[in-house]
Amino acid sequence: MKKTILFLFLACTFGVNAQDFSFGADVQSRYVWRGAQLGGESASLQPSVEYTNGKLAVGAWSAYSLGGTNSAQEVDLYISYAITDAISVSVTDYYFPKAGQAGQDYLDLDADHTGHLYEAAVSVAVTDAISLMAASNVGGTNEGETYIEASYAADQFSLFVGGVMGDDDGFYGTDGDGLVNVGISLERDIQLSSTYSLPVNSSLIVNPDAGNVFLTFGFSL
Repeated sequence: MKKTILFLFLACTFGVNAQDFSFGADVQSRYVWRGAQLGGESASLQPSVEYTNGKLAVGAWSAYSLGGTNSAQEVDLYISYAITDAISVSVTDYYFPKAGQAGQDYLDLDADHTGHLYEAAVSVAVTDAISLMAASNVGGTNEGETYIEASYAADQFSLFVGGVMGDDDGFYGTDGDGLVNVGISLERDIQLSSTYSLPVNSSLIVNPDAGNVFLTFGFSL
């Protein structure tokens, strides 16, 4: 699966215009993903690049701890396709390189020691404001876990609630099933000049299953 993602990513980049690409970076006070804090107790730099062609999008996203002491970094490749205006599907190759670990190979696909995790997901826009998403681990380091999330988005804020099923290996830190990601996110633009505004965001995130709470702040470049 990983080789297929890489092939499609490279194939889509030939014969395209520069305007088909977008890139940027986020800086977050903490990297919290689906109710779990990743990257240690440090700020996180999260660069990204994406190529779009109609309903198809191919991209790369990563997260790097800025604390300098945590090896929990991340580099992802993904492909998504909009089946309709309301339904889209995606496949993501999550990769977690371990700094300084001898012998780690990006092309190593052996589930016993690979750094890759493969996820298939479907998203449905129920209304303009309400959406549902289901994502399952289908290979790599873990299989079988399914994360389900419902969200409501208004002008400058969104509400979300997410839980996991079949987490028998404790990938999400549960005993099998659990509510792991509940919260609210706020966004706004700060006008810095007559021609440039800085997008900022803040999120209050609760993981009921683990009894954790996070308040994060970030901005986009």
